[in-house]
Formats: sequence, structure tokens, C-alpha cells
Amino acid sequence: MKKVFSVILALAIVFALAAPAANAESGKCTCGVNPTIYVGPLGNTDIYENPGAENERILFRPETKSILGIVGKILPSLLLLPVFRNYDRFGTALINAVDDAMGAMALDGNGNSAPNVSVKLSKPTGSDHGINKDYYFHYDWRLDPVEVAAQLKDFVEKVKKLTRHDTVNFRASSMGGVVAMAYFNEYGYDDVDVCIFQCCPLLGTAVAGDLLCRKLKLDGRALYDYGTGAFPPADAEGFALTLLFNILYYSGLVDVVMGAGEKILDKLQTRVFDELMTPVFGTLLGLWAFVPDDSYEQAKEINLDPEKQAGLIAKADYYHYNVQCKAKEILNGAIESGTKIMIVAGYDIQRTPLVESMTSDSDGTVDTKYASAGATVAERGTTLGDGYVQKIQDGHNHVSPDGRIDASTCILPEYTWFIKGMLHANCHDGIRELYNWFAYSDEDLTVFSNPKFTQFLQNDKPNLRVIALGNFADGAVPPTYEKINSVYTDVLAPAMAAVFGFVDKIKR
Repeated sequence: MKKVFSVILALAIVFALAAPAANAESGKCTCGVNPTIYVGPLGNTDIYENPGAENERILFRPETKSILGIVGKILPSLLLLPVFRNYDRFGTALINAVDDAMGAMALDGNGNSAPNVSVKLSKPTGSDHGINKDYYFHYDWRLDPVEVAAQLKDFVEKVKKLTRHDTVNFRASSMGGVVAMAYFNEYGYDDVDVCIFQCCPLLGTAVAGDLLCRKLKLDGRALYDYGTGAFPPADAEGFALTLLFNILYYSGLVDVVMGAGEKILDKLQTRVFDELMTPVFGTLLGLWAFVPDDSYEQAKEINLDPEKQAGLIAKADYYHYNVQCKAKEILNGAIESGTKIMIVAGYDIQRTPLVESMTSDSDGTVDTKYASAGATVAERGTTLGDGYVQKIQDGHNHVSPDGRIDASTCILPEYTWFIKGMLHANCHDGIRELYNWFAYSDEDLTVFSNPKFTQFLQNDKPNLRVIALGNFADGAVPPTYEKINSVYTDVLAPAMAAVFGFVDKIKR
């Protein structure tokens, strides 16, 4: 019997030792860590006119020289505006200046770019990969996300070949999530082991819908809340910015600017949209992918010509109705196929103070309800109400400790995290730790797997960490956190809040 056992043990050892050798023979990497492809946000890559030529220039993101050129063209008419009230002259200067600087970005009626306008794409190079070593996928964010997904497929194949891995991970940020969803719809899930969606407009974002539906609104308090919420006074930079916003707001300068802005909107909104926004930015398919379903058809009716732009409309419709509107099918398909999905949404930051939907809770850009793929979210500054009961009962508590979010209505409630105070698409070492925990674990992790990374977290950016807010699994031991003293958070910020709080009471 001992001899038989010895033979079996010897064979087991031989097979165990042979496995790496077999992998080496087949050319596969045995590091055990998939390469990660970072699919970046809108604006991830500069848009060039005449790239490589002597007259090359950047259309977006415009260089300082270009911005100063725009300012120089509109400044004379702007300075004369309070005197002569010549809004048409100012409108002409504004439209012409912006169109000269960025008008060439527009797509044609088939949704194609002018041949002399493009991005400088880079191919993946080098085989070095591992934790926190990402391959950056650059793309032309103006174009059809489905066309971009085809480029991503080619990028994935190149990374797989370089690293000798069969699968990759995606870390998709903002519009990168739009591209990743198009990728899954077109190519399935076999190539992707893990996909992390960070602040992505999975179901759109209201700011895009409102802009294309011309639902603009200015609000001084919202601008103040946006500035102070996006840059809290927890360090020198945040303190300086918050102080500046307070001075501008309580001195009345913000109200003066907002008043002037409202007058300009009243006089020029239709003209600016008709002559600039619609013919240039209203043609960009990347922006159309951001429009939520509840405003999509209205936005099309306002901006697109069914005869002259039939090809563009067909591309926009394909993404909207076959990807965005089928997000539930696509995300559930990923889970069923074995691809791990993590959705991360920010909240408790005032959204862009320019559109009617500014009261929606957000990460400053994308509405929390859309980034989370379906959460029930209270309006800014409110809660879901006393005694609120989550809408879907699955045996778990998905209501945030502050009573502002019900995650039970998300498409994937067990795989959706919320970070309070996380500015749109911003990442730091503490958030990276959350991502790495999820991506590189062999287990099927959920929002209840780790008391350090519960469904609802507080962003503590100055200290590069996230703090669990609650909703711990039964029997879990809540983590403890070291109190980190700071002159900004402990002395200067409270003093500033007290001073301007007093000013606020007087102002009211």
C-alpha cells in the first residue's frame, strides 16, 4: 500500500512540475496576473487637424495659444456689450471664434470625420505587465463607439500577443465604459476576465441630454456648491479654492456674472445652438452615446436632419438601442459568462451648474443613477425619506447609511459600489486598492465580501483612502481608521465655515 501511495504522490509531483513547463512550451505567461487595459474618458486623446503636416494644430484639447486666440477675438465685443447692448455683434464674434478653433471636429452626415482630422493613435508596446501597470488605449472619442470598439478589439489582440495571456482586464473610465459596453455587445466576453466601470455613463448622463435639448439654466448657488464640493478644503489647494469660491459667492460677484450670463442666454441661446453647437458638437457620435433614453428622441428631433444625416442617425441609433438600452442584458451576460464586473459611481457632488438637471446627485458630471446603472437616488441635499424601504427585497440591505441611495434597483446591486465625494473619474491609491482587491482575487467578490470595501464608501482623498460607511455583512468586523490630524481639516476649514456661515445668515 505504501508503494502504491508513493507512486501516486510521485506522479502528482511530476504533473505539478510539468504544468509550468507545458505553459512555457506553449508560450503562455505564467505570472498569474492579467494585463490591464485602461480605456480612458472623453478627451483622452487630442484631436488634430492636419496631423504630421507643417500646418498641424490641435483642435481639442485646445492649447493655451488657441484659447488666448478665442479670448482675443471675443473680448472687444464683450467689453462693449454693457455699453452698446449689441448682443448680435458679441454672438457673431463668439460663434466665429469657437468655430475657427474647433469647427473642423464636426462629423459629416454619415458620421465620419474629415480625412485631415484625426487623433494620433498609439499601439501597445512592451510585454511588461502586472498590478498597476496599465496599457493605455487611445481613441478618437468623437466617433461611433462601435467603430472604436473594433479598434479596441485589435488592441486587445495585440496586448494578448505581447503578454502571452489569453485574457485581459478592462479599467474603463467615464466614456471608456461606453466603449467597453459596445465591445461586449459586438465581441462578447471571452477576452475579458475583469471589467471595472469607473464613473461611466452606462445609461447616459443628463447633462448631455439637457444640452442637446437646449435645457440650459444658470444658478449661482449651484456653481458655488460645485466648486466647494469638487475641491474640499482638506489640503492647501482645496482650502485656497474653497476660500476663493466663498469670496466670489458672498461678495456678490457670482450673482453679477450669473445675471449677465442669463441675459446672454436669453438673447443668444437659439443662435449659438443653430450656428455652432448643433452643426459642430451636435454631430459627434461620442456625445450622442451619452444621451439618456428619456431625452434621446427629443434631442434627435432638435438637432439631426433625417435626410442629410441619415448615416449619422443610424450609427447613433445602433449604439443607443442596441447597447445603452440593452445594458441589463449586456451586464448580466458578462456575469453569466464568468467575467467579473465592478461598477463604481460617485455621489454627493453638485453636478455641472449649467443645465436644468443640476439638482440630480452626481460625481460632478455623470448622474449617480446612470453611472450605477439604475440606483434610486434622492435629489441633491435630500434623502429618500424617513422609513424608506428598499424597492427590491433580495435579503440584503442596499440603502445607504445616509438614506440617499437605494442600490437594490441597480442592474447589478451586488457588484455596484458608491463612493461619496468622489469627483468624476478621479482615482488615487486608495481607490486603486479597491480595484486591485476586486480584480486580482480568485473569489467571486460582492459588496458584502470585505468590511473594508462595503457598498457605500467615503472618499478621503487627502489621505489616499476610502472609508467604509456601513452596510456590513452579518458577523463582519467594521474596520477602524487612524485619525489623521491636519491643520486644514481641524482648524482652517472649520474656521472658514464658521465665518462664511455667519455671512450666509446675514445674506439671507
